[in-house]
Amino acid sequence: MNEKNILTPEEMDILLRSVLFAGIRKEDLPHLLSCLKVRKKTYEKGEWIFDSGQKMTHIGLILHGSAKIVRFDFWGNRHIISPLLESDVFGESYAADQSTGMVGIQADEQTAVLLMNPDKILSMCQSACSFHARLIRNLVLLLAKRNRILNEKLTVVTQPSLRDKILAYLQAESLRQHRSYFDIPFDRQQLADYLNADRSALSSELSRLKKDGLIDYQKNHFHLIVLKEEFQES
Repeated sequence: MNEKNILTPEEMDILLRSVLFAGIRKEDLPHLLSCLKVRKKTYEKGEWIFDSGQKMTHIGLILHGSAKIVRFDFWGNRHIISPLLESDVFGESYAADQSTGMVGIQADEQTAVLLMNPDKILSMCQSACSFHARLIRNLVLLLAKRNRILNEKLTVVTQPSLRDKILAYLQAESLRQHRSYFDIPFDRQQLADYLNADRSALSSELSRLKKDGLIDYQKNHFHLIVLKEEFQES
C-alpha cells in the first residue's frame, strides 16, 4: 500500500464526476482538497482497504481501479453487498460517527483511493466557502442514494426463488443502465455471493433462463430479452 498527497489532473476530473463533488467548480477543487486535508492511498489486488470489525475513520472515493463491499457471516460465508467502481464513494455511513464497520472493503485490482476525514467535510472552514456547503449537501444526497441501493438489494435477495432473484437483479441493472444489453460488475462467483446463492446453482439457473429465451449472456455481458410488461406480470 502506497500513500501520496498529490492528485493527477485525471484524478481531479474523476472527483468532479463523483456524486460527492458534483456541482463544484474545477478551479475550487484544490482549495477544497487542501481544506479537507485528503490523502491518496494505493492498494494491491486482494488487499483490504477497510477490514470488517475495524473502526472506519475516513470516507473513501475510488480514483481508479475497483473494489467491493463484503460481509462475512458467523460461519465465514462471503456476501457481496455492492461493487465499487471509479468515482464511487464508500464508508460514509460508518465514518460519520466513527463506528466499527460490519463490512469490509476489498480491492479487486490495483486501486487508488482518496481518503477524507468526515469531520473536515461536516465542519465549515472559517471562510465558509460556498463550495464546502455544496459538499455537505452532496454528502446528504449520497447517504440517501446509498439507502436506495440497499433497498434495491433487499428487493432482489428477498425474491422467493433463485430464478426470481436473477431476473430482479438483471431488470434493476437494465433499468439503471437504460438499455437491454449491459455489463454487470460481477463474475459468476461474485454474482452468486451477491445473490446469496450457490455458484453451480446460479450457473444452472442462468442456463435455463437462456434456454427459455428470457436472457442471453456471454461472461458478464447480458441481454434481457423478456419484455418489461411480461416481467412485471410474472
